[in-house]
Amino acid sequence: MTRAPSLGILLLLIFSIFASGQKKMVIRQTFQEPEDQLPAGWRPITGSWSVEKGALLFSGQEGVITFGEASWQNYEIEVTATFLEVKNRSRWVAVLFRCARDGSAPWSQVPLRFRSTLHNGVEFAVRKAGGRWSVRKRARAAEDSTRGKPRKIRVLVQGSHVQGFIDGDLVIDSFTCLDRARGCVGLGASGCKARFDDFTVRLLPDSPPGKASDRVGDCKIVAHRGWSAKAPENTLAALALAAGAGADGSEFDVRLSRDGVIVLMHDRTVDRTTDGRGKVADLTLAQLRKLDAGSWKDSRYAGEPVPTLEEALKKLRGSGCMPVVEIKVEGISRRVVNAIKAAGMEKKSAVIAFSPTVVKEMRTLAPAVSCAWLLGKTISGTASQRVDWIVREAGKCRTRLVNLNYDMLSPEIISALHDRGFTVWTWTVNDPVVMRALLQWGVDAITTDRVDVLREVKRRLLR
Repeated sequence: MTRAPSLGILLLLIFSIFASGQKKMVIRQTFQEPEDQLPAGWRPITGSWSVEKGALLFSGQEGVITFGEASWQNYEIEVTATFLEVKNRSRWVAVLFRCARDGSAPWSQVPLRFRSTLHNGVEFAVRKAGGRWSVRKRARAAEDSTRGKPRKIRVLVQGSHVQGFIDGDLVIDSFTCLDRARGCVGLGASGCKARFDDFTVRLLPDSPPGKASDRVGDCKIVAHRGWSAKAPENTLAALALAAGAGADGSEFDVRLSRDGVIVLMHDRTVDRTTDGRGKVADLTLAQLRKLDAGSWKDSRYAGEPVPTLEEALKKLRGSGCMPVVEIKVEGISRRVVNAIKAAGMEKKSAVIAFSPTVVKEMRTLAPAVSCAWLLGKTISGTASQRVDWIVREAGKCRTRLVNLNYDMLSPEIISALHDRGFTVWTWTVNDPVVMRALLQWGVDAITTDRVDVLREVKRRLLR
């Protein structure tokens, strides 16, 4: 730790760099003598914070401390964080941004877990009112933390764009920093004793105001697994509720039973959503029919059966709610096509799949049926490079309809895909703040568990 020779508690190195005609200010913060006194400008909100041996220390269950001005918009934040003790391996330290000075929600953060190679070892998350969290992005760091070993966390915030770096590696990249337009910065920690050193904030030029798309009214609302927030997923009851709520489409998942019947089920097994056990592929339709697919959700749905694809299509036919069939396994495309054709719904249905093989089969077997390639993987590179990759891979599937995880999207990516002749759907969006942004960015369809919330967000934008 480099100590200031004569400045005492607080070292602020402030200088201006002209970039694009605007000033950039750097605030470099160290924690100096006397002991146990927080430097000026730091506001402890929750938890136990102290200064010891030139470092800011936290110890306790959960803590937040803020720094800076609520008027700040864009910045680069760097800090060295060291776990000294941990309650368990999922505990974390975090860089906070877009905060209120008093720590009131919402605020955003990039936390680093002690077990940072987990699928959620690093996150971009937003603290909501009532203590709720909205996790917008999850990622893995290259290695786990160890007690006493410093980790460098760097967060770059520009407009709605957040990038998080751990020890120099980019691990978080999201365009959904949307909950507060401006705010101060800070640090957070949970279930640990941690040390923070060498805290730096570089203030960046403000972002120009964004332009809302004129496509808001055209965006389709697609219920996820039927209206699965209200009724048991992938059941006729959920499909009926989706149609009744005014959803433009209802997505549902299909698999093949042992005796060759296509049924609605998301998981490989029936364990989670029925009172039975076993793989769908190992059970006959008669065995599946004996299962209760509703009680796990609510006693009102006791006895709700596992439906067939034909029953699902019949339920939605004539409702104005388009069936969106997600094919979960390869080898059943022809059966799906036959069912859609038998229902007379070739031009009133859509099929989606993660498998490029399935998408190519559908484009060959039923060109009149809209077919989207589903994608949820992380793509690196600039917006232009990501769009080029999506266009190239979708071209191999022979489709211009893509259904992308919302955390892959940005206004630039959506606009560029539209310019290349693509239709852009996205999944699964339940946060109204993110819904609003995606509508304004011009996405063509949003899949959600919260049909009523999305309808209201869209209605307010169209007023």
